[in-house]
Amino acid sequence: MKIQAVLYDMDGTLLDTEKLHKMAWTQCAAQRGVVIGPEFYQGAMGRNLQRVFALLRELYPNIGDTQALYEEKEALCRAWMDEHGVPVLPGAHEALGALGARGVRQCVCTSTSRDSAERTLAAAGLLPKIDALVCGDDIERSKPDPQIFLRGAEKLGVPIERCAVVEDAPAGIAAGLASGARVFCVPGLLEIPAEDLARCTRIGSLWDLAPQV
Repeated sequence: MKIQAVLYDMDGTLLDTEKLHKMAWTQCAAQRGVVIGPEFYQGAMGRNLQRVFALLRELYPNIGDTQALYEEKEALCRAWMDEHGVPVLPGAHEALGALGARGVRQCVCTSTSRDSAERTLAAAGLLPKIDALVCGDDIERSKPDPQIFLRGAEKLGVPIERCAVVEDAPAGIAAGLASGARVFCVPGLLEIPAEDLARCTRIGSLWDLAPQV
């Protein structure tokens, strides 16, 4: 079945920002005397803010105001990107450009907030290349629920069966598979369960995406 639209995750898929966010969470929590471990990153990656805040309170009861912590983390990330630029993953600009030229509709489906996503995508030069954006504050159910990808397909006016999802994280892969889309998996920081990986098309980088869509 011909793919008519592509739904991308943002952090770790289009942007090489997962390590930056991990560093910022670790540093800001440490200032409160809290050591954040891998159990947080494993559970938080790909989830919306409500789920992230709940996980923080569950794992670290003395963490304090999670909204304030998040704002500190975002400010640290923005300061780093203002100084060094937004790290775009290899092939991202080229994949978006090639697929857009072929008339393939494209949407970024990210669990981050709209304000942060729009600012970051614009700074990376990617915002003008997409047709739609669905963010964590646009949905009620976080990944691994497929709602964010179903919403993206709806915004593009394309049946989900004719969409491809591009993801790097376990929760996002699971959401893509549950949506009914074809799922492309790019390398990420976390290991994907073997049963999910077997149902994906694995690509080495975004350079490999356009030829396979």
